[in-house]
Amino acid sequence: MSEAPTLSRIERLLVLSVVTVGTLMAVLDMTIVNVALPNIMTSLAANVKQVKWVVTAYMIATAVGMPMTGWLGRRFGLGRLFLSELIVFTVGSGLCAAAWNLDVLVFARVVQALGAGAIMPTSMAIITDTFPPGERGRALGIWGIGFMVGPAIGPTSGGLLTEWFNWRAIFAINLPVGAVGILFTVLALPSGRKDPSLRFDWLGYLALASFLVAGLLTLDSGEDEGWNSQLILFGAGFTCASFLLFLVLVSDSPHPVLPLRLFRLPVFSLSVLLGFLRSAAFFGAFFMLPLFLQNVQGRDTLDTGLLMVPSALAVAVTMPVAGILTDRFGPRWPSVAGFVLASYSLYLYGAMDPLVDRWAVIYPQLWRGVGVALLMTAGNTAAINSVPREDAGVASWMVNLTQSAGGALTIALLGTLLHRGTIAQMDLLGTGSALTGPPPQLLVHQALLMGYSPAESGSVASAVLLRQVSLSATTLAFQDLYMLLALLTLIGLVPALMLPTRRFGG
Repeated sequence: MSEAPTLSRIERLLVLSVVTVGTLMAVLDMTIVNVALPNIMTSLAANVKQVKWVVTAYMIATAVGMPMTGWLGRRFGLGRLFLSELIVFTVGSGLCAAAWNLDVLVFARVVQALGAGAIMPTSMAIITDTFPPGERGRALGIWGIGFMVGPAIGPTSGGLLTEWFNWRAIFAINLPVGAVGILFTVLALPSGRKDPSLRFDWLGYLALASFLVAGLLTLDSGEDEGWNSQLILFGAGFTCASFLLFLVLVSDSPHPVLPLRLFRLPVFSLSVLLGFLRSAAFFGAFFMLPLFLQNVQGRDTLDTGLLMVPSALAVAVTMPVAGILTDRFGPRWPSVAGFVLASYSLYLYGAMDPLVDRWAVIYPQLWRGVGVALLMTAGNTAAINSVPREDAGVASWMVNLTQSAGGALTIALLGTLLHRGTIAQMDLLGTGSALTGPPPQLLVHQALLMGYSPAESGSVASAVLLRQVSLSATTLAFQDLYMLLALLTLIGLVPALMLPTRRFGG
């Protein structure tokens, strides 16, 4: 990549536009497929356990592809790498749209993810190479619109495309968009600096890939298999062993896939930690809210997706402002404000019940959008500005990978805690006399008015009461988890206060 001063302002903005659109395409496909899974099951004759691999394979391939981006960018040039990633992603999307059975679809999702997962860290590295340190916050703020808005509008877009056409449309839509992106990449993006002699740490990478695959599979299967099962315990053990092997290999490698010396830089280490901690605010709420809206309030998929849009709009408005604030005041205070606002939004979620109106769902999302935008922009800017320029690619994938790993851990734990919390609340509510005794006469009378016989009315009344108790138990479990997430998010204030307050130099 050319040095930043050799590019005019217009050229830098064109580069930023290209990588922002590419990132939006990549992250959109992380969530757009979820709402189409029932249709895919019907179309390809798959069960729940089989179709789950459409999501799991994408998640794993994304994580495995990220660590190669640092070396590939320096070896072949960031511009060439980004172009290759767009091509791989677009080809993978075409294969997904044409898949004739589930095996082909899962394979195509892996191809798609190898391109998508690499696009995000490569985009950050290109921004680092294109913009001077004093402008990177603003650039990352604009780029972050694509990164943050994509997952939020994914369910809505997927629902509309599936309803209007079929599930193949959610992949086919990437073909014309990808073609335009490839064209603009060729025209606007410099090929970038390259070092053909740079060697790659294959042993370290394979150990890291083993750690990521084993860890993500273990987290993904824990709830289904049981956290105490032999399979999960073996997976946990293999994950730990792979990580220790990785540390040994990279410490002895002359060209490590992850230079451990970067962790001697306090700001970089703090940025990686913050990337992990902000997962509770980002992925936690994103995982919980659709479940609450559908399972507790009974909303359909499209309505749920529309209610997620305000969060995306808040992010889109705040991201550029967050970048300006970070460039001017440094990353500390935007990060502190982000954690406070994100925690406050989770606290507000903790007061929701089945009867709250739409505004009570939208209002916390506005605060969450502002908070997460501040966190993402300040954290990413601090990470890439804290390392030498040649290590920007490594810093980019490390921050993205840490956040993704934190998200996988957050979702796995929340799924388990929500299930167990609901059972615990059911036990507490079920000990009352209302459940253990005869059904309330009012419910029995209403069942009689609906035409049920006297013999049936008691059973109907008991079933209605049990459903209401189950709904109350689920609501209480959601409320408890939101409060827990709010407290966990506040922990991020400690490392955030250790970030520098100085602005980054030019």
